[in-house]
Amino acid sequence: MKERGKAIRTAALHLFAEEGYEGASLSKIAGRVGIRKSSLYNHCSSKEDLFLSLVEEVYSRYIQELKKIVSGSTGTAEKKLYSTFIATTDFITREGTGRFYMHFLLFPPSELEEKVRTRFLSFEEETNQLLLPVLKKGIADREIRDSDPSILLHAFYCMIDGMSSQMFYYPALEAAQKREHAWGIFWRGIRHGKEQ
Repeated sequence: MKERGKAIRTAALHLFAEEGYEGASLSKIAGRVGIRKSSLYNHCSSKEDLFLSLVEEVYSRYIQELKKIVSGSTGTAEKKLYSTFIATTDFITREGTGRFYMHFLLFPPSELEEKVRTRFLSFEEETNQLLLPVLKKGIADREIRDSDPSILLHAFYCMIDGMSSQMFYYPALEAAQKREHAWGIFWRGIRHGKEQ
């Protein structure tokens, strides 16, 4: 039963990513798993319930990865921010998960837009709570120039968002080069020291 539930979630995630909320019917999800549509109701109450639970799952997976980077390391602010940048943009490129994330974030189903937006803002607050202390410590340690950490975090998010889009448009090698260039410019802009 547990394996069947996992197969349903995987199929639903891929179909939502490929065809959007409207295109991914419960019949198609069931067909991809090789079960009857009626059997899906043993695992979810509705398509909306399945979709929102996948939104929650994707956010939770990302937060767990971020916690490992930020909490599980004694590295510098530069190392933690760089690792976060790489992990986030890699997360976006994962088949299924990344496409689902980008699709529901940029184009949520109109009937679920408010719920998705509310959950995104809650998710962003969770990431703020993890990343702001990294920036504050970097400033206190004189690794990062004296700045408002919230403003630095806004710039960091914008870099991640921009690079996340680029990861879909360019071949892997070119995307990796762009990512390194973006990071280099960003870090030179916030690091402490006379040479900027």
